[in-house]
Amino acid sequence: LVLALGQDADLAVLDGVPGVTFSGGTVDVGADLMTGHQGIFAGGDMVPAERTVTVAIGHGKKAARNIDAWLRGARLEPAPRPAPASYGGLNTWYYADAPATVRPRLAAARRTGTFDEVTGGLDESTALFEARRCMSCGNCFGCDNCYGACPDNAVIKTGPGGPGDYEIDYDYCKGCGICAAECPCGAIAMVPEQP
Repeated sequence: LVLALGQDADLAVLDGVPGVTFSGGTVDVGADLMTGHQGIFAGGDMVPAERTVTVAIGHGKKAARNIDAWLRGARLEPAPRPAPASYGGLNTWYYADAPATVRPRLAAARRTGTFDEVTGGLDESTALFEARRCMSCGNCFGCDNCYGACPDNAVIKTGPGGPGDYEIDYDYCKGCGICAAECPCGAIAMVPEQP
């Protein structure tokens, strides 16, 4: 977690812009991150929110979508968020156990005389292994398990294999549920067919 505490945004760039209001050293924005002036959006440390890198990155993504919708003369309708996957909906056996790693420790004699870190971090290969173990609970991460496991070839890849790059061809799908059972992160839900 990277914090940007104590960082103040330079709001001088917005001084005198009609409709833009400030409170507590931040810019007032709506739910779409647009200021009181049409076409000016703000996010990150400029708006009231947690001042972390992840929040700022999220604001950038949200603002980009809202800016695109505003330029098209539309209003962004947020996609429904998937329900969190329960532990029972995850296929944890797809994920290998973490290797027993020994992190380097600073010698006792050097601990009292330096500000060096006592316990070292993960090396590159261990960090990459740990990152691959993310279960992406309830969100597709493009593992292709549904595509490869479907006996009826009803799962169609519409892109390179990332989130949202799959469709179900209901003319071929028999509703066997193998795709849902093989999904390691619980991103596929079986629902009754509507008459």
